[in-house]
Amino acid sequence: MGMIGNYITVTAELLQAIRDEEISLHGIEPKLDIDKAWQALHYTLSGGGTEEGSALGAVVPMNGQHYAGHYSDAEVFVLEPEQVKETAAALEGIEEAYMRERYQFRQMLDEGVYPLVDDDEPEEFFDYMYTYFTAMKEFYRTASADQAYVVFYIS
Repeated sequence: MGMIGNYITVTAELLQAIRDEEISLHGIEPKLDIDKAWQALHYTLSGGGTEEGSALGAVVPMNGQHYAGHYSDAEVFVLEPEQVKETAAALEGIEEAYMRERYQFRQMLDEGVYPLVDDDEPEEFFDYMYTYFTAMKEFYRTASADQAYVVFYIS
């Protein structure tokens, strides 16, 4: 078993219930599971950290700006509805060619980006990662239309 990236959409009230530990975020559906691709996607979209504070750096929100705390045995990151809208808009124009251009397999492997290991095949891993990217793009589109908060956590 590995570290799986999960997204859920919530209202302000449900987010407060999570923070008050009245409800576990693990039981909230629907959610988007991006398997173990979360850090590689973050690295690719954030340019290896050079765009941490940008809308693309927030697609997989892993910086202090989005950190909400430790709830339900997980580190939780939250994007507010306006940030979700900005992130969804940034994702709209991104297609496979853009992702391939930013994809740095060897550099990610050298830097220990999860879940890469030496015997991974670059093209096979890109396909794996890109499948989850397309699901995230749709997830953010829907979350933006719903004016929802997005919660990201690793389980």
